[in-house]
Formats: sequence, C-alpha cells, structure tokens
Amino acid sequence: MPGPKGSKKLIAIPESLLNDLAMIAKRSGLTISELVTLILSFATRTLHGKDNISSIFTEAVLLTDMHRLGGIVVPQRGLAQLVDSVDTVVRDQFIKEVESLAASIAVSAKLRSMDSVTVKDLIYLFAPSASIDEINEGDTGKIVITLAEPPGEGMLELLKAVSARVLEAWGLRVESVENYGSIVVLQYRRNT
Repeated sequence: MPGPKGSKKLIAIPESLLNDLAMIAKRSGLTISELVTLILSFATRTLHGKDNISSIFTEAVLLTDMHRLGGIVVPQRGLAQLVDSVDTVVRDQFIKEVESLAASIAVSAKLRSMDSVTVKDLIYLFAPSASIDEINEGDTGKIVITLAEPPGEGMLELLKAVSARVLEAWGLRVESVENYGSIVVLQYRRNT
C-alpha cells in the first residue's frame, strides 16, 4: 500500500501489541507502518466528533459477537413491521430465537470480563433507536427504555423479552416488566 511518507514520531507501544501487529501485517501483506496507518486512519474517521470513544469500541465488539453467533443487523422499522405482522406462533418462535441470541451475547461479554460493557449496551444492540437509562438503587434497579414512537404488540413483546433475558444473563433477577405506551420499565434485583 504505497502512500506519501509522513513524519516519524516515536510512540511507546507494548511489545505484545507490536508482535500482534507484526503478525496481522504479515498475514495481510502490509508493513507494520502501513497497517498502523490504516488503523489510525479508520479510527480517526470513526472517532471524529465523538464524545464517548469507549462506547464505539464496545459497540463494535458486541456487533462482532452478534455476527459470530449468527445474528444480523436489520432496520428497526422493518423488523417492527415484520414482527407485528406475523401470526403469534411464528412471532413467539422468532422472539425465543432473538432472546437466545441476546443471552449468548451477554454471557459472552460477561465471561470475557468486558468491564466497559453494560446492560444498556446489550439492550441497545436490539433497540438502537431507543433511549435506555439505568437507575441503580444498590441491590435493586430499573432499566427504562423509551422509544420514539409506540411499538406494536409484537415489537413490544420482543423488546421486553430480549431485555429481560439480557438482565438474567447478566446475573440480575427481573422482578417486573411494565410498559407505558412507548416506555418499557424493567425492575431488577441483584442476585446475592
């Protein structure tokens, strides 16, 4: 990947990271310098104007897990139309599959001790247009999910089921799930 020569700067990089970069560069047919330039170029474009940089990396890891576990990203409005239009047997079967995927992603993140991942991040994967807040009250708490517009019955059931499974996979006991139009509230208790 020929390109213009840049200025040389010394940046301290842990030896293990440098070794990983060398392996990736060799496998990709690039020099380490070319690989690092590609990575930094992509990161700069992605991070430009973002306040919460760690959330971008968290989302990328979770989306990778979703893909690895057989999930795909679909347009929210199309998913809502699909879920709300099928018969209840097919809808319930689909919800079970999505619940299972959500639980698998949550368990995977927890087992890898991904400290930056929160329950909100996991639910957000399945409701990216929602505003999600967590109210932590010590041993208890609430997840409040606010949607831009009231969901249909099928989409509401999907959102409630996925959110509850994520909380359970995260080691929290769901005590109640309520909805108020376009707002879903899940109350939980930490398992002791």
